[in-house]
Amino acid sequence: MPVRRGHVAPQNTYLDTIIRKFEGQSRKFLIANAQMENCAIIYCNDGFCELFGYSRVEVMQQPCTCDFLTGPNTPSSAVSRLAQALLGAEECKVDILYYRKDASSFRCLVDVVPVKNEDGAVIMFILNFEDLAQLLAKRSSRSLSQRLLSQSFLGSEGSHGRPGGPGPGTGRGKYRTISQIPQFTLNFVEFNLEKHRSSSTTEIEIIAPHKVVERTQNVTEKVTQVLSLGADVLPEYKLQAPRIHRWTILHYSPFKAVWDWLILLLVIYTAVFTPYSAAFLLSDQDEPRRGACGYTCSPLTVVDLIVDIMFVVDIVINFRTTYVNTNDEVVSHPRRIAVHYFKGWFLIDMVAAIPFDLLIFRTGSDETTTLIGLLKTARLLRLVRVARKLDRYSEYGAAVLFLLMCTFALIAHWLACIWYAIGNVERPYLEHKIGWLDSLGVQLGKRYNGSDPASGPSVQDKYVTALYFTFSSLTSVGFGNVSPNTNSEKVFSICVMLIGSLMYASIFGNVSAIIQRLYSGTARYHTQMLRVKEFIRFHQIPNPLRQRLEEYFQHAWSYTNGIDMNAVLKGFPECLQADICLHLHRALLQHCPAFSGASKGCLRALAVKFKTTHAPPGDTLVHLGDVLSTLYFISRGSIEILRDDVVVAILGKNDIFGEPVSLHARPGKSSADVRALTYCDLHKIQRADLLEVLDMYPAFADSFWSKLEVTFNLRDPGVSTHPPDRLLAAKTTKVSFSMTTSQMQLLP
Repeated sequence: MPVRRGHVAPQNTYLDTIIRKFEGQSRKFLIANAQMENCAIIYCNDGFCELFGYSRVEVMQQPCTCDFLTGPNTPSSAVSRLAQALLGAEECKVDILYYRKDASSFRCLVDVVPVKNEDGAVIMFILNFEDLAQLLAKRSSRSLSQRLLSQSFLGSEGSHGRPGGPGPGTGRGKYRTISQIPQFTLNFVEFNLEKHRSSSTTEIEIIAPHKVVERTQNVTEKVTQVLSLGADVLPEYKLQAPRIHRWTILHYSPFKAVWDWLILLLVIYTAVFTPYSAAFLLSDQDEPRRGACGYTCSPLTVVDLIVDIMFVVDIVINFRTTYVNTNDEVVSHPRRIAVHYFKGWFLIDMVAAIPFDLLIFRTGSDETTTLIGLLKTARLLRLVRVARKLDRYSEYGAAVLFLLMCTFALIAHWLACIWYAIGNVERPYLEHKIGWLDSLGVQLGKRYNGSDPASGPSVQDKYVTALYFTFSSLTSVGFGNVSPNTNSEKVFSICVMLIGSLMYASIFGNVSAIIQRLYSGTARYHTQMLRVKEFIRFHQIPNPLRQRLEEYFQHAWSYTNGIDMNAVLKGFPECLQADICLHLHRALLQHCPAFSGASKGCLRALAVKFKTTHAPPGDTLVHLGDVLSTLYFISRGSIEILRDDVVVAILGKNDIFGEPVSLHARPGKSSADVRALTYCDLHKIQRADLLEVLDMYPAFADSFWSKLEVTFNLRDPGVSTHPPDRLLAAKTTKVSFSMTTSQMQLLP
């Protein structure tokens, strides 16, 4: 299986960024497309709808001059100044009298902010609306006033219009045009509450904005932060690659892959040499020798020191390595990475990286050797992480066999070290020299001499013999040439034989079953991936489209693990299928107003008909001219609707697009393209399925049609799916003629 990379495809996070920042500040705003006729509104948030009492369906596609909000007492001069600001692509602030849907009026403060693209052309307008009475009532609130007051640009020269100017354009100041802005920011200018407190309703004043001063960063021009948007804003209306903080390492980068393999080799070295060094090399004779020549007298100790340093460096790298959160998003913020690492593997890595033998070096006590040996085994804790890292390769048959053999050999190695440690510790205290080490010395002709500490078999002889005993005991009952004689050795031999029987039964006896079970998922993945690649090669798919196909396949596989959810559901009874579907679509059925008041049986019938689809960035859900046979409900993400490559609407969570099914007897054709801006999750239901369920519940149908608000109607009013009368007549004539001919052939 590939490394779980998270959402790394380029995404257009424009709308998500604006919504996240603005709704955190309780803003009421709308977005209009400057490239469309009358600058039509393509998005409005819930705060705007609550402020004026209109639904999003009623606001979409309205001119951004907001003529539907004006009334008999709305000053025409204010409306004209707002229109002039939009026509001239100027940033301004207007005090205007607006009317809610219930005909109540209030003074509203409107901020107009033009949005530029990379080429410096104004493509959108953001209009922010504030109730002036609420602003005056909360004037004493310092936090709110700081949010309303603009933040000056670094090094900028502020120029403000003077109140009470005679002409309509006196109080308006243009900011300097910035060419090729890679990122735009919103500059809501200062607003004087005292002036508006004393002014009447019909008085309109437009405060001049600050001048914008260009700053150069990495040969690009950026506008400084305003309106508390924060430094992490990337609200440029284009595809944006995931932003990674400086000095942060991607968890799927080539460097991290090479580093992980290096750490893996070091951990394997630690797992092999740490028990061996603790049991065979650390002895009472080694301590005086090390004290005489220093810590670097043994090459093995130098290597251990280098390993400890590498483990410490690995801890530092882990503090700067991204990870994938529960939302399948790449997290690159240093603080969040640190918190995630502290909650995970930090403690194990820290204990495994402590050089205990260096810290307690030259203590002079007899227990130092044993203590060093025991503490050095703490490095083996890193094997837990290695086991999890190697789990991704456990689905390959050859890898499974190799890992099983390595695991068996490693356990035999550890048991051999313990077997020698038991004999070495017990030998000086035996009255009769009957231990396995003494027997080995007799067999090899290298007897132990109490006056000579260096007497006896060599280290190599002792290790090979101990390893031979553990392997023979694990795989069988042993051959008797190396046998336990003391009680401690016999107890340990019993434990080794128990471990061996368990390993033999659980690993070697079920190797084929383990391989088949673990390899099946990978086999299916590679089979499907091979089909995709063969399809790409046979049809010569160009590179951009090829990359989209492969990324979508990998992302969809990570979501479902190659399991066909519909096939899984079909294996259960219909009642259980309905309960599962009701759980899967519970968020839509509970929060969408159209489904309120439906009976449980109706919701279960609808849930079975709904399907969930996932769309990556850039995927076109509906093309121009497609038959509108499906109604879509957006669960997550943002999409854009385009006509002639011009954005006419941006839809987000809880929006609905398609066509109002109840108004048309037959499905129409789409008048626009629908394309995903970010990773999107959508619920969709076929037109025929929806009508079928509503026919079974006629009492709920009237309520559903009255409450259903399609955010954007894709139906093309100029295209009819009914066949022309002449074509229909021709078909009828053709059928009649063919039938007559058939009948004539039957005549004698």
